[in-house]
Amino acid sequence: MAKGKRLKRVLLSLLVVLVLVAASIGGITYSWTYTPHGRLDYTAAIISKLASWSTEPLEISPQAREASREMDSMVSSSDALAEGVRSEDRMIPRPDGSLLPIRIYWPESPEPLPLYLDIHGGGWWMGDGYPLHVANSHFAKRAGVILVSVEYRLVPEYVFPAQLDDSSTALAWMQANAATIGGDPDRLAVGGGSAGGNLAAALAIRTRDEGGPKISFQFLFVPATDICGSRHWPSFDEMGDDYMLKVSGVHDMIAAYVPDPAMRTLPTASPLLAADHAGLPPALVVTAQFDPLRDQGEAYAHALKAAGVPVTLHRENGSIHGFVGSPDRMNRIYDMGADAVHKALLIEEDAP
Repeated sequence: MAKGKRLKRVLLSLLVVLVLVAASIGGITYSWTYTPHGRLDYTAAIISKLASWSTEPLEISPQAREASREMDSMVSSSDALAEGVRSEDRMIPRPDGSLLPIRIYWPESPEPLPLYLDIHGGGWWMGDGYPLHVANSHFAKRAGVILVSVEYRLVPEYVFPAQLDDSSTALAWMQANAATIGGDPDRLAVGGGSAGGNLAAALAIRTRDEGGPKISFQFLFVPATDICGSRHWPSFDEMGDDYMLKVSGVHDMIAAYVPDPAMRTLPTASPLLAADHAGLPPALVVTAQFDPLRDQGEAYAHALKAAGVPVTLHRENGSIHGFVGSPDRMNRIYDMGADAVHKALLIEEDAP
């Protein structure tokens, strides 16, 4: 009996110690949400702190991409597609005869729907494998669009402008084949985040300047708009290598994407540097507070507005690049984007 009481006391003491340690750790990690630049979401703060402790240089390789894809598959949601939405993988021809993979999402509708090209992010070197499969289905349903996600070629195997060329191919195919997939060729929008936002903005510039399908709207979230470093960006100084997306990594990805520094000044590489932003599609531009790309994304929104382009600019406070670790914010931003796309692509008889 005495041994039993002693064992209970020992176990109780261990439990108290564990609770105190957990509370201490929790207090320490919670303190990470307090930064010199304001409050950061709790999970995003932990992700940022862990990332800042790693001093390993960024590895841009097919092997690192595969490892990232496997990690995504382990932690990704197994949720089903949005109700009433179906998807299908297809291969479409590039101008050289090779095949480009796309995935199409259809919400239920008896009428031809607008078309939306989603260009994924991932620093131009990863993000393939349709990691936003479920999110894209919800976006398609909420926006009331046929969404096409394009698996563009990636760095380091392919460099600029292969990624943009594939995006152009997908957009042209969508317009040319709209009738066969139940879409309206006269209602097109594009969008993407980070590197995908860069490509979406560049695609809008290319189609304006070189001819191509008319884009009616662009949804750019946390976009890279100046990859040649034409200006000094305070957000680069503020964030450094402390908030998941590291400035050092940004430079490495840019160097891999456009190895020739002279080509980084092209408006199809750095959309902010276009000589004229007039005539570009209306836009929703979303930035994150704790993101090195914040200032150049906002500068792009201001440049569009100065050129007479209708723009909505939204900064999401408390979040890091891509809203990683802030799922509620991510869902809200996606809903905001879907609503903006839906409103922009309404046809006259749809309007109240």
